[in-house]
Amino acid sequence: MGQSLSLINYQNKTFSLHSAKFESINMTVCGLLIECSDREPIPVPLTGVSVEVQIIDLGAKVTIEQRYVNRENQPIEAVYLFPLDEGAGVCQFTAEVDGRIIQGVAKETEEAKTDYEHAIQSGHSAFLVEEKLPDVFKAKIGNLAAGSGAKIRLTYVTELKVEGGEIRFYLPTTIAPRYVPSTDGSSAAKDLASIKYSQESHYKVDFNITVQMASAIKEIRSPTHKITVSSDATNMPTRRTLRLDDEVTSMDRDLVVYVQIAEPHQPRIIQEKSPEGSAAMMLSLVPSFKLAEQKTELIFLVDRSGSMDGQGIEQAKQALKLFLHSLPLDCYVNIAGFGFSYEELYPSSKKYDEGVLNTAKAYAEQLRANLGGTEILQPLERIFKKPPIDGYLRQVFVLTDGEVSNAPQVLSLVRQHSGRTRVFALGLGSSASHHLVEGMARAGNGTALFASLEERLEKKVMQQLQDALQPALTDIKIKWEGYDDTGQSPVHVNVPVQTEKTLMGYGKPLDEPMKTVSDKPEKKLRQAPCDAMIPPVFDGKHLIVYALLARDAHVPKWAEIIASSPIGPLSLKISLNEQNPEEGKLIHCLAAKRIIQLLQDREEYGEAKQEIIQLGCQYGLASRYTSYVAVDPKEQKELKESWMMMKSRDVPVQIAHGWGGHVRNFNALSSNSSNLQLMTDCAQPVTNNFMFSMSKKSRMHKSMKSAPATQSVFSRIIQASPFGTFGVETDSFDSSPGKDDFPANTNDDNLMKLVSSQNFDGSFRLESVLGQLLGTTVDDIRQAGKQHLYSDKVWATAIALAYMSLALIELQSSWMLVAKKAENWIRSQQLMDEAACTMTAQQFVKDKLNL
Repeated sequence: MGQSLSLINYQNKTFSLHSAKFESINMTVCGLLIECSDREPIPVPLTGVSVEVQIIDLGAKVTIEQRYVNRENQPIEAVYLFPLDEGAGVCQFTAEVDGRIIQGVAKETEEAKTDYEHAIQSGHSAFLVEEKLPDVFKAKIGNLAAGSGAKIRLTYVTELKVEGGEIRFYLPTTIAPRYVPSTDGSSAAKDLASIKYSQESHYKVDFNITVQMASAIKEIRSPTHKITVSSDATNMPTRRTLRLDDEVTSMDRDLVVYVQIAEPHQPRIIQEKSPEGSAAMMLSLVPSFKLAEQKTELIFLVDRSGSMDGQGIEQAKQALKLFLHSLPLDCYVNIAGFGFSYEELYPSSKKYDEGVLNTAKAYAEQLRANLGGTEILQPLERIFKKPPIDGYLRQVFVLTDGEVSNAPQVLSLVRQHSGRTRVFALGLGSSASHHLVEGMARAGNGTALFASLEERLEKKVMQQLQDALQPALTDIKIKWEGYDDTGQSPVHVNVPVQTEKTLMGYGKPLDEPMKTVSDKPEKKLRQAPCDAMIPPVFDGKHLIVYALLARDAHVPKWAEIIASSPIGPLSLKISLNEQNPEEGKLIHCLAAKRIIQLLQDREEYGEAKQEIIQLGCQYGLASRYTSYVAVDPKEQKELKESWMMMKSRDVPVQIAHGWGGHVRNFNALSSNSSNLQLMTDCAQPVTNNFMFSMSKKSRMHKSMKSAPATQSVFSRIIQASPFGTFGVETDSFDSSPGKDDFPANTNDDNLMKLVSSQNFDGSFRLESVLGQLLGTTVDDIRQAGKQHLYSDKVWATAIALAYMSLALIELQSSWMLVAKKAENWIRSQQLMDEAACTMTAQQFVKDKLNL
């Protein structure tokens, strides 16, 4: 049985990894390394990556260039798995070999693979890009001659989300290790299990982003990277450019950028004309409405697998605490955690009261990422099988980094139960799987949000809870001017009729029309998504609907949106901005990609494969069934003669920042780390490198169920795959969040401290936390209340409300539900003068804070 060998280079020190079948070796890691059969370290450096981004209003066009060099003395095939935006439409692919530009072509995947293999055997360099998962792509650079260099350029388009009034763009940079269940034998699972991981990358990454908005740009910020924002040459307020502050040689976290504009996003229809003469339209709307709250059962499902260790689980705990304090009085609640095993706070959801709140808070505080691998399918099945509570709508919140390979099975399960359970997903960490998180929300008629390790969760948590408590608009229908429900323009033909007033034939056609058999006419307008697939619409959440028009089709001058709600239908008519239609194919590609995405999501409901292939080839889009292939037209004799000697080389992927407690540079590495050993007692070869082992003694006692909470991600990489179950553990890493992980004494922290003193009914306790926030004592606060004859609880609640409205006004979206409960409680006390109490409390807070 073969053995896999990994090396680790830490702070310029080289550690030896020993195998039962190989001698101890010492090597220094430099550049990107692959491993070949004779265990010689072969550098296949990915010498550089450049990213060009054009953000235009609510869409983005991204071009990624990867540069490769073959430093070996024989031809190689470089293989690289890399992440892309889950909703991205890959619309262009080019390759360059020794100065020759080769245009890639989108073909059915099997045909593209055949072309690739045939080209290699014929002595040509060839390139293949295929989708393994909607957010994971695989590039193969074949027959790269010795000493040759190659570049591949991949262009994709994507629509952006509106989050809390800001436009959010993200660029995925790394694939976090995915848990592969033993039942997942798909090709995607095999590819994910084969990824080799590295501590760091040794190549430069260039980012260049231009932003163009419909209204003036107020602010551009990034919670994940340091950026420099500047005006472009035109110095227009609607245009900006941004670059990263420092030279970047690390791709260990997604780049997230938020854009805030001066004017709220206005409903509009944008028209685009392609060079071929076709037209596409994008209807964009951020609705604003307020409906009465619905009675709900809220279940919080927390990912407690090893990859959540460190800041991930801390984020989840903070989110839970705020969730619990913000719940309405009349609801049911439960908390569950999953990994290899499954734990519940209660066997069934409990009615929310003071005891449940305190028990749930204590339970949330002790949560640890100690349940092993990410087995998310069975926990969801258990929740869905529980009988619903009469009169209460079930809402499930999934808090996860989403790092699993069996996302299609998970999404199918969620979709099957979407009729009586809504699913909301919150993706945590530096490289959360957008495919799983976004997919669960789409399938479960909920919403999806993401928080990097550098972001606080309070605002995002409140957004999702408000979505869950308020009914969404459903049964959305779009009426396009000039078109009927079939996408056809109504045809009006003047047929001569009998005008003679007789009993035979008056008012009927003079001639009986001939009946002919013809093919089904092509749709003049194709909507994406169609009415039946438009997801529920939430207050403040972005809705985009596309229309693809045939070349000779009538361009609608307006569209009307009609939606069902508990108070009856709501509608809005939006007119087309007919001035200066956009030129290009960005909206065309986005529309086709949306259709493909929905077909892939719901493939089990019909024959979708041929339609996906047709759309992919027509619009040049990579998909589950279409891939890009590019063949160098130059035949090289030496390649034709040596293609059977070509070696396949995997390009390592940098481990995600914060994954399972990992922090860059391994600052917490302990003194005994030089004793790391390669695990040799696996049932099958370990193809997933960058794996560390525990000592032989501790390996014998390894538990597949759980691991000590103090161990880090590398203490618990437990992965079951089609190639056998393997695990690695070590006590060499401290996973506890560092002192800089969560900055102290921020307004977010003060809010959490204040919320911790709130009772389930909305009132606040007069505790020392109020004194700390106001810089005074509890007795001082109590005496001020007594002067106005207010009880401790009434006065403490009024003070808490005043503090939030005065000192934490910028966090209003985070404490809105907390304050609503407090206001309702004060109102229930039937004070003689509620307004006076409010004003007195505000003045007290102003005096203490010198406002």
